[in-house]
Amino acid sequence: MSTPRGWAEMARLQTKGGRILVVEDEDAAREGLIRLLEGQGYEVRGAGSAEHADHWLSASSFDLALVDIGLPGMDGVEFLRWALRRNPTLAVIMTTGLDRTDVALECLKGGARGYLLKPIDPLFLMEAVRDALVLGRLLRSAPHGWEEEEATES
Repeated sequence: MSTPRGWAEMARLQTKGGRILVVEDEDAAREGLIRLLEGQGYEVRGAGSAEHADHWLSASSFDLALVDIGLPGMDGVEFLRWALRRNPTLAVIMTTGLDRTDVALECLKGGARGYLLKPIDPLFLMEAVRDALVLGRLLRSAPHGWEEEEATES
């Protein structure tokens, strides 16, 4: 039988070495997130715009993107749709300083695995990142078509 400690250990092992892309236009916020995530053992790259993030997504693969909604040019909501069309298994967590339920629902319905309000508590961020990475790895390892089978059985 699994215990919470067993789940925590599995989550730690499943997320070890995860690759994260931080898409944030505010330099200080981006650098702070990068330092925090690198300090937890993640491999992290940063982008100040959706266009710069496109460069990283073309050049490398990532397990998770942490995306600010208020990006210049292509905003974070547009970027979410674009990134998931390009890589449907990418876990995306949206961040914003605006507490708007309609935008949160749009992001979550659009495939985001999380929606965090700034300022972001570091412990809460680390739990959200861990959970999104674990879920992503579980979904990638699931048999193809399991979602449709589950939906027809209910």
